[in-house]
Amino acid sequence: MKILMVMKRLDYSGAPKMFMWLAHALAESGHEVHVFTFMKQLQNIDLPKELHWKNINLEEKSFFSKIWVIRKVLKDLNPEVSISFLLDANVYNMFACLGLRTKSVVCERNDPFKPGYYVLKFWKPFFRLAKGAVYQLESVKSFYRCIKAPTAVIPNPITCRVDLDCPSFACRKNAIVSLGRLDLFQKRLDVLIQAFEIFSKSFPDYELHIYGDGKDFLKIQTLVSKSRASSKIRLMGVTDTPQETIKQYKLFVQTSDFEGIPNSLIEAMSVGLPCVATDCRPGGAKFLIQNGVNGILVPRGNPNVIAREMTSLVEKSDMADSMGERAKQVRSRLSPKKITSMWNEYLNALCK
Repeated sequence: MKILMVMKRLDYSGAPKMFMWLAHALAESGHEVHVFTFMKQLQNIDLPKELHWKNINLEEKSFFSKIWVIRKVLKDLNPEVSISFLLDANVYNMFACLGLRTKSVVCERNDPFKPGYYVLKFWKPFFRLAKGAVYQLESVKSFYRCIKAPTAVIPNPITCRVDLDCPSFACRKNAIVSLGRLDLFQKRLDVLIQAFEIFSKSFPDYELHIYGDGKDFLKIQTLVSKSRASSKIRLMGVTDTPQETIKQYKLFVQTSDFEGIPNSLIEAMSVGLPCVATDCRPGGAKFLIQNGVNGILVPRGNPNVIAREMTSLVEKSDMADSMGERAKQVRSRLSPKKITSMWNEYLNALCK
């Protein structure tokens, strides 16, 4: 099958990372995969030649000009399917495929229930024009009832190493770890800092290490400096080896208000870390964590509850170890082979 994959630009954040993984997986399954991006690249990305990556910077072009260029690419390639990720690419791809034999498949990778997501609300009725759709979660599928074409719910795969195990609880350093983009609106690191401040009163020998970079670095740095636990909170920057880095910590904590299926939570669970995560919209953490079994789910925006659960895990190291051991089952549940098979089944059924 010949497949075009469309996205605004490529980088190593969550959705583009999964986009590139899918392109590789489909190519390895025997499909002819072409990648098209339509905005200026901000990072150097090395894609293998067999993915036929073409980038045209359409940033200054009009809405209809973007559609016209993508439609020309479609006419030249004549693929059976064109898969797009994220709202802008989904809209352009859907309209560009109209009247062609190519079936447009739109993929929602964000939280469609996010307050203030007015652009999506405007475009939502038009998605009935799509010939297919793939979502990460059932709750997201329910948002797009207007799409009557064949759809599928396919979660993210585990793309990190599955041969790393963290040491036992007692052998790890007395520190809490969090990993992700420094974005206060989504990741709510203000809540994490408040929760750690409360936790630190009972465990003054513990530190909080936050890995990542992003637009809110200076704001978060200011929050840290104003915290009563400031001497124990460290902004660690970016790590190129997240699993090797975080497996030395006692706990992983995520405080996001919304996520798809959080890659950093998958990485933490895969090495066997006990995890405390907010029940973020539209349900990605709940999809991964069975509360009290392989992790702890907590309400969004509540530092007192987060601190209480952190305290409970530190005080009950045997429970933390057994919870971390069960968390490692994510390795088989989200194996790349299983997720690739789900994509192939869906695309083959769509095009038969």
